[in-house]
Amino acid sequence: MGLKDVKNDILREAKDKASQIEQEAKEKEKQILEEAEKQAEEIKKEAEKELEEQKETERKKTISEANMQARQKKMEAKQEKLEETFQSFEEELRNLSQQEKEKFVENAIEETKFEIVEIEASEDFADVIDGRTYNLVENSELNGFVLVSENGERRRNFSIDKIVDSYREEHRQKVAEKLFEDES
Repeated sequence: MGLKDVKNDILREAKDKASQIEQEAKEKEKQILEEAEKQAEEIKKEAEKELEEQKETERKKTISEANMQARQKKMEAKQEKLEETFQSFEEELRNLSQQEKEKFVENAIEETKFEIVEIEASEDFADVIDGRTYNLVENSELNGFVLVSENGERRRNFSIDKIVDSYREEHRQKVAEKLFEDES
């Protein structure tokens, strides 16, 4: 075997080795690419899952806020209706006829458990009280009347504002139940 043959054998071996290394590199590249694609797909799936979870969380939050706003609006509407009812009651008291005012004063006097000496009254009630055996004191700031005992220590306030406030405080729940009984 001559030098040329040895050279050719070495070159052939080197080519074979280079071809083998190149083949191994291509396989390794293919394997690395496949793994990278798998990782990219997993990252994509995880990102999509997180996005869906965020969307669902946001959807639930939006629905919750909408429900809360709806409840708030409903409560405000009920509150408004309740207030309208008390305003209507107040308006009816302010518009009592002369005869109704007389009956109102008579009932108040009859139900009072102390001796009445003086009655403070607004102008619209003064006409009803005038001529009775009580000392009448006109009070333009008072919308109604106040029964006063001899020493002034005992008073019963029948002003329209006081009556409405008292009625609102004592009967608010019952009025609300009656107004909204169909909604239960």
